[in-house]
Amino acid sequence: MQLMMGGINGNYLRNITENAAVDTQEVLAAVAYATDAALLFDWCWSHSIPLKFYGRLDEGVAVSTSILATFLNRKSARFQCRLVQHHHAKVIWWREYGLYIGSANLTQSAWYNNVEAGCFFPEAEITDDMAADILDLFSVLDRNSTPLTDELLAVMQKRAKQLSASKPPADEFWGSPSFTKWSGLVQTAKKKATDRQRQSFLEEWHSTLQQLRDIGDVVSRPENRPSWIDADAPAGAQADQFLHAHYYQRTFDGRRALYADFFERNRRDPDAALRDAVVWWRNLKNAPSEEDNMLNDTAPMLREALTAEAIDEMDYEEFRAICMGIHSIKDYARRVANKAVGLREDGTKYTIPEKVDALSKRIWDDKSAGGNDVKQLLSFILYGGPEAQLPERLWTAVHDPKWKIEGLGVSALGELVGWALPDRFPPRNGRTSKSLKSLGYDVTVHVG
Repeated sequence: MQLMMGGINGNYLRNITENAAVDTQEVLAAVAYATDAALLFDWCWSHSIPLKFYGRLDEGVAVSTSILATFLNRKSARFQCRLVQHHHAKVIWWREYGLYIGSANLTQSAWYNNVEAGCFFPEAEITDDMAADILDLFSVLDRNSTPLTDELLAVMQKRAKQLSASKPPADEFWGSPSFTKWSGLVQTAKKKATDRQRQSFLEEWHSTLQQLRDIGDVVSRPENRPSWIDADAPAGAQADQFLHAHYYQRTFDGRRALYADFFERNRRDPDAALRDAVVWWRNLKNAPSEEDNMLNDTAPMLREALTAEAIDEMDYEEFRAICMGIHSIKDYARRVANKAVGLREDGTKYTIPEKVDALSKRIWDDKSAGGNDVKQLLSFILYGGPEAQLPERLWTAVHDPKWKIEGLGVSALGELVGWALPDRFPPRNGRTSKSLKSLGYDVTVHVG
């Protein structure tokens, strides 16, 4: 984490945009006031980075009309602006790069001259709980926002002219039919907020689960299964590796995955996008990125290693082998700070297996606040009650201190569940969600 205090400590927000373009896959920005498009909006546009921006809706015209006009003039589904009453946040998430939470608006004075204070969290330091709360913030803003239209721009331009001439009353402004009216947040107890987040997670999880099952049914049909996949590979596992190949082979531009761009293109007809991807998949003569090894060798190993009996008898070397077979664990190990997994911070370049070694050892030695180790955690999720309630146990494992173990977030655990029980719960991680998103499915992209 870095303190972003501009001229006080030399950490300016421009330092982020100067370095974030290669890794950023989309930008989510909730910043109340915006008067300078060059700070973020033009940067996103020039680097072809999708942007969803939420500004403040009030009679003071918190977002300049020139910025609003630019959003409309660009006529791009990947460049969205919405305005919200009672919005005073300053949050920018360069997804896959990092998250800023602070006091700075999108103004020249805020970024360069004012005394401002905030924190920047590199992507590897964003915990599941933090990501869930930030996504909830954007969900609340989205539900209560007014989309930018020609009509809304006209109202804001009229108001801006009035303000430049005098200080007129706000009644006429708020009488416009162009606005989504919102009374703002009411006080919410933490338990109520957690219950709402839990319910939202479960609804989205079950919906996506069925989508993955349906895709598995399609891609596992003999006429759609490439010749290099064993016929007995579980349908859910085939769905995962189909989405893996599609994501890495068909959505990337250099190092950046354009899943948000593809979502805007395919959201009106995901079925057509899926049909096109299946045709591509079934005609592949060879696995493009080792999907054959995953399905024919690694997946059977994981399934056997994650039975109830195998978990009871598991030793560290067996757990390490499991971690090496889990995409999201390897990806997290690649990104996690060396210090967080007990490695030296002296400039040493560690390999992915070395990082996985360190991460898996830390997880193996760790215990939750309730005294549960990773074997007990896996047994609880997979076999701690009726199969139908497994998603509820997954939520508990990620959010309840009694069970939560740092380094095993919803992506890692969702993928572990899928390789253990592929016939019922196809593997799911952040990459799965991005691939689904690129095909036009409106799913949540979790982190961790």
